[in-house]
Amino acid sequence: MRVDELALEDFRNLVREKVSLAPGLNLVVGRNAQGKTNLLESIHCLSGLGSPRAESSALVRQGSEAALVHADVTRGSRALHIDLEIRPGRGTRALVNRTPVPRTSALAEVVVTVFFGPDELSLVKGSPDGRRRFLDELVVKLRPARDSLRRELERILRQRNALLKSLRGALPAEAASSLEVWDRSLCRAGAAVAAARLEALRDLVPHASKRYEEIAGDGRLELGHVSSWVPEREASAILLGEREVDPSELEIHLARRIDELRRLELERGATLVGPQRDDVTVKLASRGEAAGSMLDARAFASQGDQRTSALALKLAELDLLSDALDEEPILLLDDVFSELDPSRRAWLSDAVRNVGQTIVTSAEPLALDALQAEKLIQVTDGKISDVG
Repeated sequence: MRVDELALEDFRNLVREKVSLAPGLNLVVGRNAQGKTNLLESIHCLSGLGSPRAESSALVRQGSEAALVHADVTRGSRALHIDLEIRPGRGTRALVNRTPVPRTSALAEVVVTVFFGPDELSLVKGSPDGRRRFLDELVVKLRPARDSLRRELERILRQRNALLKSLRGALPAEAASSLEVWDRSLCRAGAAVAAARLEALRDLVPHASKRYEEIAGDGRLELGHVSSWVPEREASAILLGEREVDPSELEIHLARRIDELRRLELERGATLVGPQRDDVTVKLASRGEAAGSMLDARAFASQGDQRTSALALKLAELDLLSDALDEEPILLLDDVFSELDPSRRAWLSDAVRNVGQTIVTSAEPLALDALQAEKLIQVTDGKISDVG
């Protein structure tokens, strides 16, 4: 898949710009704070998942009512046109071939992107929320219809938390039946979300291990699932491919844990268990070390190793999606090369030349010679120039 033509109006600092993109490697150059990342951000929005770094309201140029993104896209043998209107406080309206789509997440059936930028280091060293978001977005990219799973869980959590808060630590008989209804809903929706995440994580594991080994040379990477309600042995067996994911078993585990935490949840007035509190671990080790010496990358890895593991996760996402969709997603790399040492920069330069459409931004003039891009684009003070 690829974006052939892109037109932007009032998107960040891009007032009214157009650009043509090559099907292979595109290099976007310019000094810092000129609008290079904004260009990548607009392409990411075509996937229906919004901005990878900000709320939608921040995408609209100050003083404007809306930001517009128009794109001619090719997916397989289909030529499609996408229109986006991003309106602060009113959401985003999307059209495909001039026909409105019910939700922007449906755009994942047309455009799939993988974004990696300097802030993606938080995927390894940041809070669990970022890792959960990474998995949830991967689930939707693999199967767009599953976007409803997360939205349903969020709705149930809002309702259940409101009820728990209103009970103020007590559980009168007339409220017990209502709480039981929300318990069952939470178990059903929570099990569905956890099952989808575990499946995606299981399929990501071999790709991530392979990519980290390629980048780091002598390193090993392992991914794990952390949960207060999914038994560790069961999660490990799923990630190793030794057993299938069974949502009905997950429902039982969640129901049991909810019963155990009933009194504490009433006291705190909040839901204390479920996939909204789960996490993913990233563990690293040198190849020469024993298997038992895998260390948590968040706590013990250097910033260079954390960045390498985050890049491995993103390239693994690209590999998994390419296999699952039988088509390569669009790869968006934002100022990545300046953060890598020379050997890893050389490796990545070779790796991105043959992965379908790739758009790379760089403030370094030397990137032009290193990447040998098919298309060169200059961004200066919000103006996009087609250099060739």
